[in-house]
Amino acid sequence: DSVLSSAAVPVFAKLLQHPKMNIVKEAAWTISNITAGNHTQIQVVIDAGVLQPLIDILVKGDFKAQKEAAWAVTNLTSGGTVQQIVHLCGEGVLKPFCDLLAAKDDKTVGVVLDGIANILTTAEKLNETDKVAMMVEECGGLDKIEQLQSHENEQIYHKALQIIETFFPDGDQVDEEIAPKAGETGFEFSAAESSVPQSGFNF
Repeated sequence: DSVLSSAAVPVFAKLLQHPKMNIVKEAAWTISNITAGNHTQIQVVIDAGVLQPLIDILVKGDFKAQKEAAWAVTNLTSGGTVQQIVHLCGEGVLKPFCDLLAAKDDKTVGVVLDGIANILTTAEKLNETDKVAMMVEECGGLDKIEQLQSHENEQIYHKALQIIETFFPDGDQVDEEIAPKAGETGFEFSAAESSVPQSGFNF
């Protein structure tokens, strides 16, 4: 909490853009520890403008930094509110996050699968599973998850299978069902979720 109250978090947003990858990695590790906290602490990270540089690391950081950034994202999807997770996805996390499913490191692949499952579970709460599932599919995530069903690591295989069975149950038929809805803008929110900004899950 002292780190959070001392206005250090915006400094980490800058350190995430440092030219030395070792510093970037340590900054991402620190952020992952904060996003492992409660949603108030997660909000501090969001308000400090950390998400965009964090996503940039997923896109073009070295693997050690990407690994820490993946933990930061999954921790946020685990402890964040629906609104915070919607915000994260609105910043464009899905494609670079799904791209890490091709990593050679089992631990990282498992962390990313957990994060994707959390995001899809959040979509389910808003009755928008089809929409987010389609986004995952469009960015190549579904292909990667399907490939992981034959992974030698049993944990990864089970996580991948669980995501497919839960959120992509009909295989190819899903495309036809979702296609007419593809033009919709943003998540449709039920009355219960009216506190969530209407701009959420809008890519």
